[in-house]
Amino acid sequence: MKKIIECVPNFSEGRNHQIIDAIADAIRLVPGVNLLDVDAGKSTNRTVYTFVGDPDTIIDGVLAAAHVAHQLIDMSKHHGEHKRLGAMDVCPFIPVSGVTMDDCVDCANRCAKRLATELDIPIYLYGFASKQDYR
Repeated sequence: MKKIIECVPNFSEGRNHQIIDAIADAIRLVPGVNLLDVDAGKSTNRTVYTFVGDPDTIIDGVLAAAHVAHQLIDMSKHHGEHKRLGAMDVCPFIPVSGVTMDDCVDCANRCAKRLATELDIPIYLYGFASKQDYR
């Protein structure tokens, strides 16, 4: 059975279509990743991307998108109805086929390590991947 994980990161940009499209293009360019949906919200100034891939390519998709967001989204100028922590606000991994929630937690941990190392930013894990009981 093919291993498929869905990822649904939320980025703190829902109005500037050049930035929204640049993030989508970064995801589309990753071999083995399929971008399924881009849902931009003007009032929240937030865009939700939905894509799928195997446990390795899904992380590459997140990293590609995060690098673009890190370069293009200026959080000091961000305004929107939805509370946010950063340019990429949340990044859930969801088991679809041939994988378990433990596999998704492993993806979250590997992805967090790469994000912290490559972009030199703090990463907070939550839900099943949380290292803290209160998250």
